[in-house]
Amino acid sequence: MVVRDGFRRARRITGAILLILSLVTAIWHPGDRSAFWQGVEGRLLDARFLWRGPLTPPEGVAIIAFDDAAMSQLETFPPSRSALAKAVSFAAEAGAEAIALDFLLIDPREGDVDLAEALAGTSAVIGVAEAPADAGLQDLEGGDFSVVIAPELNKPLPALGPTETLRGSALIGHVTLRHDTDGAARRLGAAQYLATEDGNAWYPSLAIAAMKASDDELDLRLRSSQTSGRLSVGKTLIALDGRGAIPLNFYGPGGTIPTYSFASLGDADLTGKIIFVGATATGFGDRHATSYDATFPGVELHATLAANAIEQRFLRRDAVTWVWDVALALMASTLGFFAARLDRPWLGAFATAAAFCVLALVLQAAFVAGWWLDGVTALLSLLLGASAGIGLRLVQHRRRAANLALYQSPLIVERLADATDPRFEAAARPAVVLFVDVANFTAYSEKLGPEGTADFLRLFHGIVEQSVEPLRGIITHFAGDGAMVVFGLPEPGSDDTIRALRFIEALYVAVGSSSDWPGLGLRVGGHAGPVKTSIIGGKRHKQLAVSGDVVNTASRLQDFAKSQSAAIALSSALLMSNPDARDRASKMGLCPAGLHTLRGRNEPIEIWIGPSPVNVEL
Repeated sequence: MVVRDGFRRARRITGAILLILSLVTAIWHPGDRSAFWQGVEGRLLDARFLWRGPLTPPEGVAIIAFDDAAMSQLETFPPSRSALAKAVSFAAEAGAEAIALDFLLIDPREGDVDLAEALAGTSAVIGVAEAPADAGLQDLEGGDFSVVIAPELNKPLPALGPTETLRGSALIGHVTLRHDTDGAARRLGAAQYLATEDGNAWYPSLAIAAMKASDDELDLRLRSSQTSGRLSVGKTLIALDGRGAIPLNFYGPGGTIPTYSFASLGDADLTGKIIFVGATATGFGDRHATSYDATFPGVELHATLAANAIEQRFLRRDAVTWVWDVALALMASTLGFFAARLDRPWLGAFATAAAFCVLALVLQAAFVAGWWLDGVTALLSLLLGASAGIGLRLVQHRRRAANLALYQSPLIVERLADATDPRFEAAARPAVVLFVDVANFTAYSEKLGPEGTADFLRLFHGIVEQSVEPLRGIITHFAGDGAMVVFGLPEPGSDDTIRALRFIEALYVAVGSSSDWPGLGLRVGGHAGPVKTSIIGGKRHKQLAVSGDVVNTASRLQDFAKSQSAAIALSSALLMSNPDARDRASKMGLCPAGLHTLRGRNEPIEIWIGPSPVNVEL
């Protein structure tokens, strides 16, 4: 019960520490922290996109692309302002609701008047971006936000807006793209804070400005903070992430959103749609890595955001998802902990893999529902839990092994613990077997009672143990006031007999020097020869067994010593197994007793007997 309570206490302490670590990890939110973890989180998000597969985009968005075919036809790069004017006019005549130009038209050029006239007759948006810090301030109109509740940013960069001829002919939306740390584009800034001659102002992204251009009644309201925020586009509420950006819910690789080449607009279906005009020609440079495509057109990023707004199909990664990340982290660490700490390693590995699959399904289900949960947080929490479970399992197994090792000799424990298949060789091998017995124990224990008898047996067993271990002998078992000791296991040695005799001497010296020993005598019987060592028992309960005629004979020799009123009875076979054994036996006071037929045996053996060795040099 004490051991089990100790295990339970260790589990509780480990579990509490694990939950605290998981909570700290979730609050830290590694997927939004260092460049490395942001990159890992980006890859995990890409995997969720690929697992979900492409979607059909809404019919309300299309792209007019100045692709390779168009640039070959125009024979000019980049496209001229007159070509842009033709694209705008065509889209307007085709019934487009709004037209957004993904171009920075910053320098005066031929055709600006034509483009201005084309824009003036439509609901159009043109781009603005950040200029270098030393650039001059431009006179731009505001960003068409009805309400802006956001912190004033220090030293915003100047606006890099359209040329003066084009100003006022269309709404303005920012076209700034900021990549994740791994170089991929997965989100667009909801608004950009820029400095102008009239002061600092917030400008919506190109896609949001296009939504405003398509319906002038829409109110754009920006509420943002350092950690979260939201953007209202009419009745559509868009949650912003911690960077003030809108995560993009991609529909597929480049070209998934209907795209028409400027070179062949005759069949383009643009009626009632928001049209984005951009360059996709080779060498233009407006290509970006995304979850589906390594060369995704920049203009399609803006079109994707507009499509998300039309369908209200957003990926939410805000403070609310952060709370869910915390809950998922605690769940993942708990699953990993209980899975990995299962007793059988293969079962623990299987359960941990199952926990990983469950976690992946939860992340994917949340993603499909529009929640971008932090996969890095969840996986790290799962690994924390699994590591804690494995560590606790190893500690428990070590503790159990240490407890069980007390019931076998350390030499045998080491042999069995290191073996893949714990067993001994099938062949018999030479060994020295000794039986030790306490004289007059039965009568003495009758006076002691159960508790006193138990105390005496602990004393006796301790004396045997302290005498045998320095000499590398093995106690195969205790049986009440008796003990069986073997020399030659797990491997036989040339000095087994000498060590056995030294053990007998040490045993009597230890009894004589013990202040707690009640004065009872000891009897020792010993024999040498081949023994069979094996592991016996059922599937779950096993024990070491040493068997053979040598064991039986050694036991009978102990009885023979009692019948001869001797303390020690050893076979001649034991003393003859080492050249120095007979001389040492003589010094111990042993002498030949002749040939005797022991009880249960047919053949007589030569026996040496003697009293308790006194004043022996060890």
